[in-house]
Amino acid sequence: MKRKGIHKPTIEDAIEIGGIETLHPGGFALTKRTAELCKLKEGLKVLDVSSGRGTQAVYYAQTYGVEVTGVDISEEMVNFVNQRAKENNLTDKVKFILGDSQKLPFPDNSFDVVINECAVGIPDNSQAVLNEMQRVVKKGGAVAMHESTWIKPISSKKKNEISERYGTTPLEFKEWIKMLENAGISEIISELEQWSKPEMFWDIRKDRKVTSYKRVMTIPEKTRTVFRIMKQYGIKGIFKVFENEKIFFKTIFNGELGYCLFKGVKR
Repeated sequence: MKRKGIHKPTIEDAIEIGGIETLHPGGFALTKRTAELCKLKEGLKVLDVSSGRGTQAVYYAQTYGVEVTGVDISEEMVNFVNQRAKENNLTDKVKFILGDSQKLPFPDNSFDVVINECAVGIPDNSQAVLNEMQRVVKKGGAVAMHESTWIKPISSKKKNEISERYGTTPLEFKEWIKMLENAGISEIISELEQWSKPEMFWDIRKDRKVTSYKRVMTIPEKTRTVFRIMKQYGIKGIFKVFENEKIFFKTIFNGELGYCLFKGVKR
């Protein structure tokens, strides 16, 4: 689904504009669980798809001794994280390159493990992302993703509206499973309930524990973000972000939207 921009700036836009380093729902606990399911260990070659600020890639390398390649569509982000890897003396373990998750710039069967944390639903074609993840992993290699997932029946109209406000496209559990199977991924296991609790959606800070969705940003961070949103979108943009946030979290508290971890292997 292509988002038309009528609810911009979206929640994802606001986070990016704020320049705050955030994780996905579930934070490092979910990243650690993903690594455990994929059985990361020294010597494995891992691809982190849509690696963003490189937080997870660096964590994998430092914690498990794996060699990680991150790929992201933002040249600015790739340059930023390569500099971070250099500053942390990790250039022998971590590297980042420019690329589109819908057309990964790697040969077939290049990696032992391929992971996508919270970015399968952002591009227009989520199936293409999963197809590419399957293509570049070796036969029998692990493929893992986690994404926003509808957990109650709601209308297509409401799904489209929330997707536009959120800035990504959740799918129903059975839809994600079907797409993984269509990509050629089997032995799929999933964890939905434990990662769908409302508090998981604001446990996204690397630097501190957040106990309420109203406290994801500090007051200085909120001030800076509001200023940047106004500069880019005007005063109407600020009201739109507040509106999007209110409606988005209502769907979470109502138990309509959750978060799911999926892991399978290449056939």
